[in-house]
Amino acid sequence: MPRSLKIGFDAKRLFHNHTGLGNYSRTLVRDLQRLYPEHEYHLFTPKISEHPEVLYFLDRDKFTIHTCKGKIGSYWRSRGITKDINASKMDIYHGLSHEIPLNSHTIEAKTIVTFHDLIYEYYPEQFGLWDRYMYKRKYRYAAQNADHIVAISESTKKDMNNLYQVHPSRISVVYQSCNPAFYNMPKGPTATDDFLLYVGSLIERKSFMLIVEAMAIIAEDKRTKVKVVGKGGSYADRVKDRISKLGLDNYFEFLDHIDNEALISIYDNAIAMVYPSIYEGFGIPLIESLYRDTPVITTTASSLPEAAGPGAIYIEPNNKNALAKAMIDIVLDQDLRSKLAREGKTYVSERYKDSTAAKGMMELYWQLLGN
Repeated sequence: MPRSLKIGFDAKRLFHNHTGLGNYSRTLVRDLQRLYPEHEYHLFTPKISEHPEVLYFLDRDKFTIHTCKGKIGSYWRSRGITKDINASKMDIYHGLSHEIPLNSHTIEAKTIVTFHDLIYEYYPEQFGLWDRYMYKRKYRYAAQNADHIVAISESTKKDMNNLYQVHPSRISVVYQSCNPAFYNMPKGPTATDDFLLYVGSLIERKSFMLIVEAMAIIAEDKRTKVKVVGKGGSYADRVKDRISKLGLDNYFEFLDHIDNEALISIYDNAIAMVYPSIYEGFGIPLIESLYRDTPVITTTASSLPEAAGPGAIYIEPNNKNALAKAMIDIVLDQDLRSKLAREGKTYVSERYKDSTAAKGMMELYWQLLGN
């Protein structure tokens, strides 16, 4: 029988990020512990943040939590943490979001790092000077020095090879899952209003403005309201200003942060999800939507076709005319919606389950240890 492993995780984002990287960290670590409880799971974080999404990880029977104990958190996470990793005799140390300690050569455990995307390399203008400097330093170091790399999509693996010259043999694709609630929760009552849905941050790369411009060229009698679940800063302000200038305020509803139960209800009642992003490492909202039998409109960019498979209408990035047509088609054609929803649900169910992601990661851990 295989021995019990001691697996450590960089858990800063698990405790402190409420979206993207935090969701990935929480979903993966929860699934590993739940499906493979015979192993020890250690969470390394500068400090603990207590909120509903992390309550599972505060159970000391399931997890051992390591904090920096009064040291400067950023220094501890990038260098001082290695002493604690070695003192705890980890077998594996997993950086869940592009980073490992900058003195990783002193870590006695095998090191693995997950890369989600290389957005800052493709769109540097969307990041501040300091952020670009730190990303370049940390990402490139992790890519060069980790014992192995996990990419969350074939698209990200290709980017790692093209931009960082990482040999494909050092990269394994392990697809992520979404919160199990999205495929386990039964459908609730059906709403009476018709609407399209956008889920995601309101940032330039995700091209929400394209939805606004597409709405403007759709004939008024064919327009359908869009509910928006997501927040943003200056870009969101520009979006709202543009909506007002075009006289489209009645067609957009912006919702505050909502919990998964409320979000699932919105997915269930949407005609389709519209996601015209120009670059994603993966695209979790696509699989959430398809798990809820709600088809998708998205673009041919990066990993998006990989995520949605046959469950989407695809357009070229930044093509407002194509998006307008797709929005009209999916609203008017019930047979098309049913076909996309059916085929998309089958596709994500076969590829993006919690058990599949956790099994792939655990197999990789054992492989890295030579077992």
